[in-house]
Amino acid sequence: MNKGIVRLYTGDGKGKTTMALGLALRVAGEGRRVFIGQFIKDDPKGDIMALRKAIPGVVTAQFGCGTGCIAGREPDAKDLECAKKGLARAKQALLSANFGLVVLDEITIPMYFGLITVSEVEELIAAKAPGTELVFTGRYASDELRALCDMVTVVENEKMPKHVPEL
Repeated sequence: MNKGIVRLYTGDGKGKTTMALGLALRVAGEGRRVFIGQFIKDDPKGDIMALRKAIPGVVTAQFGCGTGCIAGREPDAKDLECAKKGLARAKQALLSANFGLVVLDEITIPMYFGLITVSEVEELIAAKAPGTELVFTGRYASDELRALCDMVTVVENEKMPKHVPEL
């Protein structure tokens, strides 16, 4: 029986979310449902809007708190509330056994700032239904998180222009 692996896409390079969304597209194409929870973003971009419109089996949710990314500023009570809300929704998705894939995009950022603990992530992994794939994305992944994952991919930029426009 497929136990469903736990993946981590981390590093300073661009493409972590794109890798996870590519996997989501493949899983949805196989007829399995997908849950994508975004921990920092509160405004769905084109990629998420396209998935919502084109693929009924993909469920998305944003858990950003409307004050921008917490990287570069001190997190506050609202950030903590949003992180815990996202954590609860992620656990609900994992416990439901309704999804072949659960993507927790940018979860490493609230972990880095202490809003989500490694033990809470361990609980998520333990809650995962057999056969459900779980993907974590984001910069600053701790060694503890890396150790919990079956597969770790580090994304780095070899060459980048000074300004990369948002598509």
